[in-house]
Amino acid sequence: MIICIGREFGSGGHEIGRIIAEKLGMELYDRDLIDKAAEKIVAMPKEVLEKADEKKHNPWLHQVWYDVPNQELNGMTANDTLHQAYSSIIRELAEKANCVFVGRCADYILEQANLDHISLFIAAPFEWRMQRKMEQLSIDEKAATSLVRKKDKDRKAYYDYYTGRSWGRPHNYDLCINSSRLGIEVTAEKLVEMIRELEKAMSPVNFDL
Repeated sequence: MIICIGREFGSGGHEIGRIIAEKLGMELYDRDLIDKAAEKIVAMPKEVLEKADEKKHNPWLHQVWYDVPNQELNGMTANDTLHQAYSSIIRELAEKANCVFVGRCADYILEQANLDHISLFIAAPFEWRMQRKMEQLSIDEKAATSLVRKKDKDRKAYYDYYTGRSWGRPHNYDLCINSSRLGIEVTAEKLVEMIRELEKAMSPVNFDL
């Protein structure tokens, strides 16, 4: 069973993914996918990959940050190169063992590879997410507002660009949930219950003949 989690910034997607992975005995993959990508893209500095993470095609990032000749990466931007690496890594990991992926268009990548998965989207009201970031990062309201808006904008642009879909649109996911209603811990626990039910529904039906 593979779980893919899309999330609005500040909605607790990473924390929910961690709890789900722990309760189901799975590996969790989020920002550590950058490290795995860096092993594949040895010609590109890791700091460039970090800057390109979950951001759409950007030729300026390639020109400003990357000083190795274009032909080494077939002329692709850092964003495109990283997304291509993510696609390969996510498929490889999904084929090896049950796991949880957070972001990086994992749901679309696995769908295109015909690999079964359960896709979730975690959302929450803007004010709630802003308050969480103010507390977590010890920043003021203005900074938190700017950060949440920018991160949401980047994630939407990235997902929409590489999938041709609309980020956060309910019919693109198996389950969508507002994490502010029950809080992070209880939301994760309820999702585990629903994931188990979905897994049963997705299993082939056995008929006794």
